[in-house]
Amino acid sequence: MIAYTTPYAFVLVVGFAVAIALSRVATGTSLVLVGVLLAAQLLLWPARFNVLSWSAYLMLLVFATLVGFHAARRMRMVAPFVLVLYAVVVSALLVLPRFSATSIDGLINGKHLSTVALIPDLLVSSGVAALITFGFWYLGVRLRLVSSALRSGWDDATSPIISIAQRVLLPLRPVLEPAIAVAFYVLWIIAEAGRSGSSPWPSFPFTLGLLAASIAVARPYPRVAVALPGVVLAIQLFGIPARFGSTTWPVYFAVLVTCLIVSATADRRIRWLSLPIAAVYVAVITTLMTVPALSDGYGWTSWVGAGNSGDNVIKSFAGVLVVGLLLTAAAWFIGFGLRASQLKRAADAKLGATVDELRSAEIDLIVASERDRIAQDVHDIMAHSLAVIIAQADGARFIGPQRPDAISESLERIAASARTSLAEVRMLIESLVEDPDGHSNPTLENLDDLVERMRGAGLTITVNRFGDPTVLTSGQQLAVYRIVQESLTNALKHAGAQPAARLTLDWRGPGLALTVASTGEPRQHPNSNVRGHGHCRGLYGMRERARVAGGWLTADVDDEAPGGYLVTAFVPTACVVEQTTEAPETALLAAAGSR
Repeated sequence: MIAYTTPYAFVLVVGFAVAIALSRVATGTSLVLVGVLLAAQLLLWPARFNVLSWSAYLMLLVFATLVGFHAARRMRMVAPFVLVLYAVVVSALLVLPRFSATSIDGLINGKHLSTVALIPDLLVSSGVAALITFGFWYLGVRLRLVSSALRSGWDDATSPIISIAQRVLLPLRPVLEPAIAVAFYVLWIIAEAGRSGSSPWPSFPFTLGLLAASIAVARPYPRVAVALPGVVLAIQLFGIPARFGSTTWPVYFAVLVTCLIVSATADRRIRWLSLPIAAVYVAVITTLMTVPALSDGYGWTSWVGAGNSGDNVIKSFAGVLVVGLLLTAAAWFIGFGLRASQLKRAADAKLGATVDELRSAEIDLIVASERDRIAQDVHDIMAHSLAVIIAQADGARFIGPQRPDAISESLERIAASARTSLAEVRMLIESLVEDPDGHSNPTLENLDDLVERMRGAGLTITVNRFGDPTVLTSGQQLAVYRIVQESLTNALKHAGAQPAARLTLDWRGPGLALTVASTGEPRQHPNSNVRGHGHCRGLYGMRERARVAGGWLTADVDDEAPGGYLVTAFVPTACVVEQTTEAPETALLAAAGSR
């Protein structure tokens, strides 16, 4: 087909291939490019396809599928209309003699090309082409919908099919290039076996073997692979029997394959040198194909049916050179892209391993920090109580003989201190989130400072207090402070624009009833998974604080306020905590006395 195609039409075939390559990264640009190429065929008759090359339009069906698969949402709405329009233009180029100098439609179906016959042919071919094009576009859209499931199935390392494929294919990777070279050589030998009469037979297998060898050694020996096409071209410049003819010139595409492999696998220096060297090879190949003196009076102009005039030779030289350089650059950049993709996958794998290591180190750091925090809390909470207990016990031991009645008073104080210490120990159950305030133990007196800090950060806060405050242990006060702090922080982070919160402290009962109601306009966070994970962890921490303080906590969306969130908690007073603590101690003492 290529042998009977003009250089201009061949350029359009390359343009269609470029549009297919651009359909993923620049869908709009690729659509415009196809439109420009079809317009060029409408305006310039040398660019139109003939009775053999018209099948190149089938590339547009692949293009339509890729557009449906890769196009953005807005572009997917416009693309089918543009593709149907292109299908109508292609039908006109194939059917109407005015746009098809060779009358392709008539030659294919054998009909008489009268005006009466052309109109039905145009309508039928336009409708069929439009339906087929739309069908391939819709196929791409459907593939896009299931692509995520396909990718997840392919990436599933536990899949037995993927595991078997990896075990079978990965060991065969080193023989890929040699296998391509062998297939390339054998197929060409079979194809040219019956055409060896015009030239000595050993010349073609020898030059073909050198080009196939350049493909085979492109990965392990890139310098040798880059040099072998130069040896072939040098032989062909000085040996007329070794030059390729009208049926064998596509063997030069081996240079493109070698360039692609070298660009994808070689080191930096030879990879960048291969591109200008391949460009020089293209210039020599173009000379061998177009200059009649170097092709025994024949060449591209004769192969496409044009004369060997100087003007035709110059035009064919320019056309073949431009197409060859474009193909060479495309092959080199495809190899470069494959190498970049491979490096990106390796970098992603290393990044994933590094992230796992950092996550493990973070967990170890949190555990170590929590151990240090618990040790500090034990010291801060228990030191005072134990000092009091020791002092009371020593005092009762020394003054007991002189004042027996003081022993009972000392024992009561020791028991009270022990109960308080037991309640404080229960407060040591903390979440594993590192406290940004260090080891400080804020109390209810610090709530006003917390509210002022949150107001300064942009949160509108209303504080309501009911009843007279009663006694809470230091651990309970710390729990209340942390609950209020977490609730106001969540309101500031997640309430969106103009966040507001209402804090209510109600002491009219057996403890403190706490309510934090927040409102605002929620933002749309792209990284919702991370934000949700941190938010749930904060809620879990608040519930645990309320539980170890002897109370409870609930948190949920406020249905009465759009965009609102409501946190409700209750913490009993210290007296209630001591009563609940004393009950099991009394039972134990009674059981011990009965024994």
